[in-house]
Amino acid sequence: MVTKVIMPKLSANIEEATIGQWLKAEGDAVAAGEPLFEAITDKAAAEVKAEGSGILRIILARENSVVRVGQPIALIAEAEEALPDLEALRAAPKPAEAAAVKASFGARRLAKELGVDLAAVAPARADGRITEEDVRRAAAQTRGPGVRERLPLGPLKRAVATHLSRIAHQVVPALVSVEANFTALKRALPTLAHEAGVPVQARDVVVYLAARLLRFHPLLNACFDGDAIVVYEPVNIGLAFDVEADSTVAVPVLRGADTKTLAEIAREAATLAEHAAGHHLDLSELADATFTIADQSGLEIDRFVPILNERQSAILALSTPRPRAVPRDQRVIAAPVAELAVAFDHRVLNATAAARFLHAVREAIEHFAPPAAL
Repeated sequence: MVTKVIMPKLSANIEEATIGQWLKAEGDAVAAGEPLFEAITDKAAAEVKAEGSGILRIILARENSVVRVGQPIALIAEAEEALPDLEALRAAPKPAEAAAVKASFGARRLAKELGVDLAAVAPARADGRITEEDVRRAAAQTRGPGVRERLPLGPLKRAVATHLSRIAHQVVPALVSVEANFTALKRALPTLAHEAGVPVQARDVVVYLAARLLRFHPLLNACFDGDAIVVYEPVNIGLAFDVEADSTVAVPVLRGADTKTLAEIAREAATLAEHAAGHHLDLSELADATFTIADQSGLEIDRFVPILNERQSAILALSTPRPRAVPRDQRVIAAPVAELAVAFDHRVLNATAAARFLHAVREAIEHFAPPAAL
């Protein structure tokens, strides 16, 4: 039986993905359920498993191709099995990057050397074919400061850039922030780790507290949907992890976080971080986040402005707790203080609603006591 390998829908708002790496080559044996290729979106890289067994007979979409959801990208079949019409398969909707401009080989090589975007070059020839002279003219018109080097975008970075460009046109963002004293939370971490039987980070406690508070602040667990506001039923927390040297971010999902114990959250968050760092995230670990927490506390920074994810109305950012002067019993002491910030979609909620949630998170952090059941 011939199995068509198609680009799966990685999440509700994803319409295309980039093929990062084929984990099998043409002619290799493939077993159903075995990792077949790496799909990259603005959220992360995920391994896609084969849905059938046999031989990987044909790869239709090569690495770094941008492929629309549902497009055939390979065929798995037995060695002697007849394959469907390949031309018909290739005639399916092409990747977003496949609409190439017409240009000579020399023009393409020169454009790469000079850092000229061929799509922005106006051809002089009547047939629309770009020549080397067209490229030189375009380079002269756009000449600016000297360029040290040109760094091509990798598939994941390119997907993130596309996501951010789309968000900038769709969302009306706003930001509120407060400072929180982490003394009680940090004091509790060793006890939590001992009782839970797993390492517990400050991030895990913030996830645990924020997830439960979202039940009472539903507009932050929601999204704008054209003519309505969609409030989600589950609380699925996306955990934004920095995983690569070029500052790309993976956002795996901790599902039903408001129903999990602190130990479960710590254990699952550690697993997700490990999978993200190794680029071994499964599709199920990336889909359906309803709210995101971006933990940048390990970067030794005082504040940063988080960027909303699609189909979400808010994101909570955690900076680095640092020693600050705080009042205590008519005196001033040093305490670990960090900024908490919420970026939110102003079409869904206003600053008052976002501030109420943020104050509730701060209150829960500053008066944190280990839960009875870990």
